[in-house]
Amino acid sequence: MICLITTFVYLRLVPRDGHKVAGRASVADVPLATWLAATIFGLFIVIAMCAGLVFNVISIALPKIVDEGLGADLPIIWVGGVASAVFLCGAIAQIAVGRLVEKFPLHLLFAVIACLQFLSILWAAQASGKLLILTLAMAMAAIYAQITVNDLVIARYTADAWRGRVYAVRYFLTFLVSGAAVSVIAILYGRGGFGLVLATSAGIALGFVFATAVIAFLVNDVEKERARAVVPAE
Repeated sequence: MICLITTFVYLRLVPRDGHKVAGRASVADVPLATWLAATIFGLFIVIAMCAGLVFNVISIALPKIVDEGLGADLPIIWVGGVASAVFLCGAIAQIAVGRLVEKFPLHLLFAVIACLQFLSILWAAQASGKLLILTLAMAMAAIYAQITVNDLVIARYTADAWRGRVYAVRYFLTFLVSGAAVSVIAILYGRGGFGLVLATSAGIALGFVFATAVIAFLVNDVEKERARAVVPAE
């Protein structure tokens, strides 16, 4: 009901912009061959589903992971404070990656962040105490950083005329799988505790690594050709 009301209000209050469609660019900033664009779109479907599940599983379970991982009967306010500090690392990472995208190729930065996300979550599955907090901070930084780079990569390789549709598919898939996060946590925790929850999250993040690595490999030559084309002749 709330969704229907929100949609009705949006349609009534937000002016239609269909007349602007014709003015939108039909060619991406970095044009790709049709087969390559279709392949990358398919890989982004994998990325959206993996990212949505990992993000929500780690975010929802984080306070309890901190509580059990520290191995002490800490007051809940301390547990909440540590969890908030871990989330703050994610916020800082988004600011930092906003600077890094101006200095490094997006597709390579995306692959590096994906690897960091996988390794830090895998490390967290084996850690405890203060080391667990450090690994969780690294994982949260990578999880939040990939969101920024993810959006920028989509914008770079998608034409303006199609960008909104691509983002819509991405967010739909991300939120679709995120609904399963609580059930996944409950099932895995009952069978192996938070160690299994984190290890499974790392396995899902490995799919993210694979997809970003393939994207980086596929667009690397295209980016090199574009870089050579924009170098002014001496």
